[in-house]
Amino acid sequence: MYDPFARDDEEDERRVQWIVWFVSGLFVLTAIGTSMRLIRNHLHHYTKPMVQRKIIGILWMVPIYAVDSWLSLRFRSYALIFDMMRDCYEAYVNQLFLALMVAYLGDGSDERVIAILSILPDLPHPFPMNHCSKPIKMGKKFLRDCKMAAMQFVVLKPLTTFIAIVLEHYGVYDEGHFTINHGYLYLSIILNCSITYAFYYLVLFYLALGSHLRPYNPVPKFLCVKAVLFLSYWQSVVLAFLSRFQIIHEIGTWTTDDVTTGIQNILICFEMCIIAIVHNYAFPYESYIDDSWDSTTESSASLLREGILSENFAIDDALRDFNEVMPIVLPSKFKPSSNVTRKVEKKHLSNPRIMTTPPRNPPRNEATQQDVDRGWKL
Repeated sequence: MYDPFARDDEEDERRVQWIVWFVSGLFVLTAIGTSMRLIRNHLHHYTKPMVQRKIIGILWMVPIYAVDSWLSLRFRSYALIFDMMRDCYEAYVNQLFLALMVAYLGDGSDERVIAILSILPDLPHPFPMNHCSKPIKMGKKFLRDCKMAAMQFVVLKPLTTFIAIVLEHYGVYDEGHFTINHGYLYLSIILNCSITYAFYYLVLFYLALGSHLRPYNPVPKFLCVKAVLFLSYWQSVVLAFLSRFQIIHEIGTWTTDDVTTGIQNILICFEMCIIAIVHNYAFPYESYIDDSWDSTTESSASLLREGILSENFAIDDALRDFNEVMPIVLPSKFKPSSNVTRKVEKKHLSNPRIMTTPPRNPPRNEATQQDVDRGWKL
């Protein structure tokens, strides 16, 4: 029997969906445009590659999250897979933040960070861990433990994502429901333990080296990174509880899980727009502008064409840290930025007043090639 009211309801639902997609898309475009402008400016004034490649990797978080969340809204049947893949980058950003702090202090050489740590007193654990753990001896082992804590989350997050996709395929994942006969409960416990471990060592690193990091203004950077963590994970947990108590319920052809996931993705599209704006204050490019740097000979496009993964996502640096702390070794080619090396050479050739051969004894406060090469061989 033909029901005209059902047809009207379907049209109203479709109209609401298109409005949500359009409005969310505007937020996504704003977030992408703001982030890409900041990324381009960092690449244009690429005077500190050891530091800026980590910053750029963190900045890419906003476009990745925004686009992924919008795709999850548009293709709701694949929303779970999209969201899981998006959250994997969260783990990588957590590691990039620690690598950024190390780069600030060592400028590519871990030995310089170890030298700072070696003159510091032992660090007591925060409450309540100080009652069951001895103070931490500062030195090479502490830096390695910090890297291990960050890297284990980078490895564990994609692994649990793959397991979750397999469990969802067989109908035993049940996202948002904490039941003992489904996988969501156990994977949530594992991820919570993993991210708590990673977060705890980030806090320890800051407690140990906070005074040395103060000139680099790390707190706003830390809050930006952790805000995304809260928005991507804990926000979904809160929505899961709301759906559990029927505060969030099915609407039309959208199931309760569809509505919960949709609300999460709408919020992220809006929140990424806000975070993209805040990134301009937390990760400004102005401090890297060097008037003596010859930036007119090469455009940002050429920087993107050569070593896009290294210059934008610090992949070589991450592989270096992975090989340092993990029991297996992955192939990597860690070396200073070829773009910057080429710029320096071109600048020297174009200006005969600049010394064409390096000084025999370089200043102590500048990173040498030997420092860069040996800094990761702990």
